[in-house]
Amino acid sequence: MSVKFSVSGLKETLSAFDEFREQFGDKDAKSKVLIPAVREAMKPVLAMAKSLSPKDTGALDRSLYITARRPSRKDMRSRYITPKDSIISLVSTKPIPKKLKEKFRAEYGSLTGKDYRKAKKKFYSEHGALYDARAISNEFGTAKMSAKPFMRVSLESQAQSVTTRLGSILKQKMDSYKAKNLTKGK
Repeated sequence: MSVKFSVSGLKETLSAFDEFREQFGDKDAKSKVLIPAVREAMKPVLAMAKSLSPKDTGALDRSLYITARRPSRKDMRSRYITPKDSIISLVSTKPIPKKLKEKFRAEYGSLTGKDYRKAKKKFYSEHGALYDARAISNEFGTAKMSAKPFMRVSLESQAQSVTTRLGSILKQKMDSYKAKNLTKGK
């Protein structure tokens, strides 16, 4: 018994991608199309993470955000990112700006223990920093607390939605780009 199958439309799809890459240029395709598309596609993951996160103060919800960018050298150390990845997107907690950290250390660097932690919390909240270190503790657990993951669960449960959204967003961008360029050529 033999089974035959065929794939149609693959050549046309690949040629459309080649045309898209040539006309957009590699740098523009990443910055003007891919980064916003990936960020938009990750919105269901952010919504799910916010709904699953601990609700005691609400600071963790407010500190969650989406970032989409080209991978850095530090990102390349992750086992989830490869050199072939052109764009990555993360749902994470907002980092505290480096200058604000330096300012805190200059003012309160001599404190220790509970006084240090209280001063840190007060200082950052006064300066609008919404960093909530409990995200890591909840996600991975500590010596005294078991893990209660909410970010990984969010990504895993929304993976199909993200890929579907990304595909439709990219299709829409390509169609609008193609339509715009067809009208220019006439």
